[in-house]
Amino acid sequence: MGLSIWTACGPVALPLLLVSMSVFAVGIDRATFWWRWWRRPVSQGRRQRGQQLNAMAIQESRQLDLERLASRMANGEQLLQAAMLLAPLLGLTGTVHGLMQVLRALGPQLLLPPTAPLAGYADVLISTLVGLQLTLLATALLLLNQGLSRWQIDQLRQQLP
Repeated sequence: MGLSIWTACGPVALPLLLVSMSVFAVGIDRATFWWRWWRRPVSQGRRQRGQQLNAMAIQESRQLDLERLASRMANGEQLLQAAMLLAPLLGLTGTVHGLMQVLRALGPQLLLPPTAPLAGYADVLISTLVGLQLTLLATALLLLNQGLSRWQIDQLRQQLP
């Protein structure tokens, strides 16, 4: 069914594929970042956080260091936001294109050919389904990453002298 999904999406198949690859790449990048963030050995993590806190103890550099860290934690969020907007629009574009083809195939009387199964015409909705699924995934990844970032930045701020 994998190849048939992309053929059913029509002209928006390639853009949807590119958006989905981008969303998955950012998801893997963020999962790797947070995995490394929490998988540091406890002593190394405490030492690094202690060094970060000591480096941030100077008032002027503290805010700059927190902003740099927040920027690293927010890596890829703009791409996820773009995917949240583009994916459903691409899906709807594919569905409209598919509906136009269905109406052409039905002819001027809008009659279903006797040999064509009605279920086959439902394939025009696949691009909308794919677009909405990508939007859900991008939204979930974005909100998860933003929540984890805020939580960790707040934790660091509370530990500062």
